[in-house]
Amino acid sequence: YYEVPMLGKLVRRPAKFDRKLVRELRNLADPEDPYVTTSGKTMCTNDFYEGQGRIDGAFCEYTEADKMEYLQQIRNQGVVNIEMECIPFAALTHHAGIKAAIVCVTLLDRLKGDQVMAPKEVANEWQIRPQKLVARYIKRYLQRKGRTSFEGHGSMAVKSPRRFKLVQQESETFE
Repeated sequence: YYEVPMLGKLVRRPAKFDRKLVRELRNLADPEDPYVTTSGKTMCTNDFYEGQGRIDGAFCEYTEADKMEYLQQIRNQGVVNIEMECIPFAALTHHAGIKAAIVCVTLLDRLKGDQVMAPKEVANEWQIRPQKLVARYIKRYLQRKGRTSFEGHGSMAVKSPRRFKLVQQESETFE
């Protein structure tokens, strides 16, 4: 859940992603991709350092051994990613009735260190990988449906075939 301050009170909203969408995205991974696409639990924290078990921040009240024990524990529970935005995003989209998932790139294995040591060019390429996966999903969706569906709200056919074709062509450039 995500707590939203509203009129002086904390309102709890469920933070849920669509499991079917997660499976669909994972299944769009191409065996020819030079990287592994996986799915699992993402742990959302309130900060980059202590909340994520880093020891290189301004404050640290635990040891390297404590950190490693904790990271191994959450790994054993299925956590494959740590970040700071997914809970509010999941709560907002769930509350709005929008199917959603997150797609992230992992920049480093936290069981091996806290610092991203990859050169900027490599990190930039890594950051494009989630975009490619989402572009595959959008392209496949448009090819299959040719329309936008709002479950429970009917559906809207594509109003401009010219724009639809343009979006299809642009999606192809991301492959």
